[in-house]
Amino acid sequence: MPGRLVLPILLLTPVATWCYHQVQTDDPYITFRYARNLLDGEGLVYNAGQWVLGTTAPLHAMLLAAGGLLTTDLPLLTSLVNGAALAVLAWLLARLMAIAGEASAGALAALLVVTNPLMGDAFGFELNLFLALTLGGVVAYFSDRPQLAALLLALGTLTRGDGAVPAVLVFFHHLWVRRSFPVWPALIYGAVCGGWGLLAWTTYGTPFPNTLAAKRAMGDSGLWRPFWYGALRMPYLYLQQTPLFLWFGPVALFGLVRLRRNDERLWLVLFWTGIVFAAYAAMRIPAASNYYAAMVPSLMIVVALGVIELAERVVARTGTRRFAVVVAVVTLPLVIAQAIPVIDRVATNPDARYRTYRATGEWLAANTPATASVGLVEIGMVGYFSNRPVVDVCGLVEPAVAAHLAGGDTSWPLRHFRPDYILLHDPVWDLEADAKAAPWFTAEYEPVCTFAGEEPYKLALYRRR
Repeated sequence: MPGRLVLPILLLTPVATWCYHQVQTDDPYITFRYARNLLDGEGLVYNAGQWVLGTTAPLHAMLLAAGGLLTTDLPLLTSLVNGAALAVLAWLLARLMAIAGEASAGALAALLVVTNPLMGDAFGFELNLFLALTLGGVVAYFSDRPQLAALLLALGTLTRGDGAVPAVLVFFHHLWVRRSFPVWPALIYGAVCGGWGLLAWTTYGTPFPNTLAAKRAMGDSGLWRPFWYGALRMPYLYLQQTPLFLWFGPVALFGLVRLRRNDERLWLVLFWTGIVFAAYAAMRIPAASNYYAAMVPSLMIVVALGVIELAERVVARTGTRRFAVVVAVVTLPLVIAQAIPVIDRVATNPDARYRTYRATGEWLAANTPATASVGLVEIGMVGYFSNRPVVDVCGLVEPAVAAHLAGGDTSWPLRHFRPDYILLHDPVWDLEADAKAAPWFTAEYEPVCTFAGEEPYKLALYRRR
């Protein structure tokens, strides 16, 4: 029965894809611009001629560039890739839990992952592809296919650097359990990741994405919410939408009780999530919904185990034979709770900033020289639709910014590079205030126009005199 339930759950992914495609956030458009520049022959760069790896997802960008041969609508292409990856992720989660002897919980975990609102908030990112590749590697490893596991884990690492965590866990698990060195898997993983690392080193001067230093600088500046705070704030925000999310708490507690009786295969996935969480918090990475979405599969493993554990206890105590009915009753509030934010997002999206940022980018594309540089904070959508050289206040695509941003000098990029145009929010955000109040800004820049939008995304454009 559990295996037959997985197929109808997977059939939900086209519906989820349609819903989640409506959610347009800013950062994925940075990777879209990398992909478009690669497709246009400029190389894997954000600003033409500036070799900076400002995307955390190089493999994702390259796949989008390949898909760009078929369609120029990269946001739609990304959603289709994400939808397919979400279906694969759900199936892999069910498969992993079946291997661990928890097939019924696996079907439930697949359902809860597909319908989780955080997966929708991260839909434009590389997350689903990353999770499908890395979890695929874990499942392949536990299915005694070590070479395939190594290849999938390597591709996952190229999609997102923290894919190295599950790879290391699998490696040490192999050493501990099988008491042998996995020669061929190690060679495969090393060849793929080492090959990319060498290419990145010769191309960009480092194998690591510049975003890591930029994100740490953002955290050090104190202008962004810290990672741990965001993790605490996320449940609060969901509870504001419906108190049904409270039901996740007691169910998860039953899941932890059941988890104690499970073997190390499920624990490996949970350790992976815990290590990444601790690393992000230790590195002072700022809060972002897509980071927490990466933890959804592990959380839903625990919740799904809790549903089965609670249902079994109810059946044992009451003597009822309607186990499936009890499971449905326990699960229904969880599914409804997750559906409410998804429905709300679909009703209110595109994202509040999307219309304003897209209109601004298209205005710049139509009314400024192709070589005109633009300085701004959120570079994703405006940069993608304007296709103008960008001066990045947050330093994602400019390595020199991090040292100044970490010290709280938010105006340095604009002050140093003096772009042809500067785009500020109206009213200004905290990290824009110093630049707006500086004498050099008043003396050298004049207002051009404003772009209407919902608070706090209204924009004002300034031109260098």
